[in-house]
Amino acid sequence: MSLSARKTTPNDEIAAALQLVFEHANQCFATADAFFGTTFKRSVCNLKQRGKAAGTAHLQKNELRFNYFMYQQNPAEFLNSVVPHEVAHMVVYQIYGNSVKPHGKEWQAVMFRVFGIRPNRTHTFDVPPQKSSYEYHCSCQKHHFSKQRHTRAQKGTEYICKKCRCSLQFMSKKSTVAS
Repeated sequence: MSLSARKTTPNDEIAAALQLVFEHANQCFATADAFFGTTFKRSVCNLKQRGKAAGTAHLQKNELRFNYFMYQQNPAEFLNSVVPHEVAHMVVYQIYGNSVKPHGKEWQAVMFRVFGIRPNRTHTFDVPPQKSSYEYHCSCQKHHFSKQRHTRAQKGTEYICKKCRCSLQFMSKKSTVAS
């Protein structure tokens, strides 16, 4: 079978996406290196991020996790917004340590001055559907929790409604959404 006739598998597509993310992260680090006149430690990159976050910088582990579900929606936008966002967290951590806020003025300055990107804490990608939902209530409305948040609540974490400031109480588990 010729190379052009070879079928691509989901694993091939994931590997190609990871390679692009890794290369773009390295480009971002190189840009920061040139701007600051130093060499920042490169991070391990993976596509293990799940849920609502497009990416996460695990600072102490020097690891960048990215959400493949969101990458697939718009790879160019993902590479140009999410990857620099997470690399900026690493750069700020390597300069200041834990003494600054995650999206504080230092992070914002790296985003704008180093990468030329307007700092933004949120993304516009669709989030994957929840597999199951747990219904909670307060005095003014219903709230839907993920399994992880429900488990935390059952172990004693108290969640409070932002509107009425009342404690949220468990009502019931909703049926599983087909994926």
